[in-house]
This record gives sequence, structure tokens and C-alpha cells, in this order.
Amino acid sequence: MTRRIPFYLCLCCTFASLAYAFDTPKLFTKDNVLAAGCYNDGFSSSDMTLIIQLTVEKDVIFDEGFEVKYHVPDEDVDDWTELEFDDTSWKKGITSIGYGDGDDNTEIKSGEVGSLYTRYHFDVPKATTSKKIMFRIDYDDSYILWLNGVEIARSANIATLSPIGEIPAWDVSKIVDSMPDVEATKAPKGKPNKDRWKKPVTPRDRDVHETIHEFEIDVKFGGGSGLSVEAANKLTTTWAQLKGNLD
Repeated sequence: MTRRIPFYLCLCCTFASLAYAFDTPKLFTKDNVLAAGCYNDGFSSSDMTLIIQLTVEKDVIFDEGFEVKYHVPDEDVDDWTELEFDDTSWKKGITSIGYGDGDDNTEIKSGEVGSLYTRYHFDVPKATTSKKIMFRIDYDDSYILWLNGVEIARSANIATLSPIGEIPAWDVSKIVDSMPDVEATKAPKGKPNKDRWKKPVTPRDRDVHETIHEFEIDVKFGGGSGLSVEAANKLTTTWAQLKGNLD
């Protein structure tokens, strides 16, 4: 962390309520993708982490200790939040991924890290009947989540630098100036550490040190597989290119 706010200043970052107006994402029985961006408050930050639990109808779909694909960018990556993005060249890791504070199962090298991109591939057997899904988030310093290509959440501090609906530059905190910092809980790493989700909960329109976000989002059934969407998109692109050549 670049700096700490003194205790007598409440050790917390609070913000005016954000106007959440996210679109409802699709949820598939198989081949869903959660893209998660973790953003540092500055390039000299001493720690960084993003730990996510997803629950659907009381079933834990993934938690700390889940295998993901991840990438530490040094430039912007086009379309990395999209369902059909090809992440085969990205590294594999066990969440959480980050550095500092002993809360990461996969540690990356610290220093000059502006952001970290992760992609969770998962199935939801009860997708046909699910209307809402629940997330729990433990983070340092900020995050944005996209489910199957649709933004579903962002912490308040990153929203001060990048408005809802925008994909921030990989080095947003460096080029815009340092965002308010947030400390993750002090729960050590686990696979998972179940005590993590017993920590105090803060509304997701506020960022408070050593607390978690817990919230539900609406979803709609998208079909049997997210791969069918990917195939359809590729077919549409190919046809458009072919038609352009014929014209």
C-alpha cells in the first residue's frame, strides 16, 4: 500500500453512493467467464490482492483456491473482458493472485504493477433456474468485474478515476493520479480460508479498510454454453469479412 490513513481519520475511504445501472448479464450452464481487474492505488504500492467467492443458490461455484488465467499487463489489452477473448497464452494461477501481506496463493513480483487481469472459467449447473447470484470480495486496492462480457460491479475508488462502463487503462492510477487506497482483510491465504468471509461487510458503494463487499446481482439464462455465443460471434465476423471482400 502506498500510504495509510491515520486511525483518527477513520482508516476508511467513503464515497457518495454510486449510481449502479448495470445491464443484466447472461448466465450459462457451462463455459461462463468472469473477468476481474484488480487496480493498484499507485505503482509503489506494497501489496495487491483480489479474492472472489461466487455463490449460486447456496452452492459455492468458486472461491479462494480456484484456478484462473491471469496476466500482469504493461500495456492495454484489447477485449480482455469479453467472453470470447482468447486467454490461452495467459499464465495459470491459484487465487488469490497478488503480492504482499501473505494472503495470495500465487505471488507475482512486486514493483511497477499497475493492474492485474484474471479470468475465471466456470460452469453453473443451476443456471436455468437462477435469477440472482452472490459475490463476496476481499480486495486491495480496487476492482471491476465483468460477467460474460457485461460489467457487473466496481469498487467506489476506481470509479473516481474511471466511470462505470469504461475499461480503465492498465496504468490508470499512474496516469490519472493515485486513487484512494484500501487494505484487504488480514485473513491469511487459504484454499479457501473460510474465516475470510466472516469479516465485517461494507456496502459496495463504499470502500473501508479490512472489510469485504457482499452483494447479489440479477442474471438471465443465456443457454447451455457460453462457447456457442463465442462461435456465433466468430461466424458473424467471418461472414462480415467475406461479404466485404465480395462487395
